[in-house]
Amino acid sequence: MSTTLPEQADIWVEQWQSQLADRPAFAEAADGFTATFRFEITPDESYDGDPVVLRVVLDDGVCTVADVTDDPEYDFALQGPYTAWKALLRNEIEVSTAVMDGPFAVEGDTIALLQRQEAVAELVRAARDVETTFSY
Repeated sequence: MSTTLPEQADIWVEQWQSQLADRPAFAEAADGFTATFRFEITPDESYDGDPVVLRVVLDDGVCTVADVTDDPEYDFALQGPYTAWKALLRNEIEVSTAVMDGPFAVEGDTIALLQRQEAVAELVRAARDVETTFSY
């Protein structure tokens, strides 16, 4: 069953957590990795609603929390406009390209992220596996 973004972001992020739990490749890549991620979908020309902030907490490579929240404390953040998130989740753009060339902005220790590049790639792959419908 497809989940609609942004309206069902709370359900969507739970499904993302389930995808992560069922991915041996994620478990292997994230082994020993403990961090909190903040993912923010910002309004743009196609979506004029409120920003959507998702929190994903990894504890020793296991996703222990995935929820919608207002302003979480975090180690790493990825922020971008709705249209870019849609393209990312549809596999139309790669996260590395979207970060280096825009439109995504990253916060946090980039060296640590590079060291965990495969875990980050698996986070994105799992998000792409969530059956998603976009409202805008």
